[in-house]
Amino acid sequence: MINITEDALNKITTVLANNPNKIPRIVLTKGGCAGSMLVLILDSVRDTDTIIEANNIKFYIEESAKQYIDDITIYTNSILGTNIMIKNNSRPSCRCGKSFKA
Repeated sequence: MINITEDALNKITTVLANNPNKIPRIVLTKGGCAGSMLVLILDSVRDTDTIIEANNIKFYIEESAKQYIDDITIYTNSILGTNIMIKNNSRPSCRCGKSFKA
């Protein structure tokens, strides 16, 4: 399940409107203090992507990220209000809440 805060939804909608040839893709990357993070990028579709729709937005999930999408929240950084972040609610995370052990 993908949960999206209202601020993040507005930001994603605006970014997609300004980039009509790109799709929102969630990828697994190394980073953060716990070692792994889910990141939302603008990209192109891959044959192995899985599509999950939330709030009328189709998110394309890369193969290696599929197992970590069970319960995530997409939100904006509360301090800056511009960066889109993903929190994996179903995995133990570090203090920042955006990274986890894969």
